Amino acid sequence: MARMGMNMILRSDRLPCPRATAPRPVSRTASWLAPLAIMLFAGNADALSFRADFVSSNYQTQTGDTFSDLLLEHQSGSLIRSTVTTGLDNISTAVYAAGVTSNYSILLTTSFQVAVAGTYTFQVGTDWGRGGAAALLDGTTGSVLSEQVTTDDLWWNNNWSNPDVFTTTATFAVGDSVTLAWVGFEGCCGGSSTIRFSANGSVYQNLNATSFQPYSAITPIPEPSTAFLSCLGLIGLAWVGGRKRGA
Repeated sequence: MARMGMNMILRSDRLPCPRATAPRPVSRTASWLAPLAIMLFAGNADALSFRADFVSSNYQTQTGDTFSDLLLEHQSGSLIRSTVTTGLDNISTAVYAAGVTSNYSILLTTSFQVAVAGTYTFQVGTDWGRGGAAALLDGTTGSVLSEQVTTDDLWWNNNWSNPDVFTTTATFAVGDSVTLAWVGFEGCCGGSSTIRFSANGSVYQNLNATSFQPYSAITPIPEPSTAFLSCLGLIGLAWVGGRKRGA
């Protein structure tokens, strides 16, 4: 059974981006459907896949937010670009967000079946001026197994020694089907994001299809599931219903 732990050392050494907040009544149905949508969009979690999604967003992560809350905020934004990639290294706004560098949220995901048991460390170098979260999801049910949310202004400055690097660990057994997801929000001047990993103390490598293939049981990258559209429709209905009840 997969388990994840989080260890973050955070620093805010830049001028803060404008903090945009808004009341957000979220129904239980919407919170449950949000992580499930990741599973449907990614396709079969037993296949190694990577995806980067950018949407327009003014949201500021708030104390008390969960990963599902933030995922719902991301999914409610207007799509900028969604890309099936060969890895999660150098995900730049210039290439993957049509040059948009302000007021957006980013969702990075990878799904795979574990081939090598042990403890894995994932480090994210990113620019999340309005906070974000990381989560480990069950690859079969989409349920959130573990998560960590930060409201801090993160900027790694392209330096893996920077204390703003977002670090998570997970312990996997052979055959585990999992999805790892990172969602973050940026107000201004966003740059690139890169995720790297270490397996059982190995040297860090950027997370991509080539470097991670030895640790994944199945390597094909699947096409997006059309069921995702149906799931987004249900999320939208739940979101509207929640807003009406909160009005």
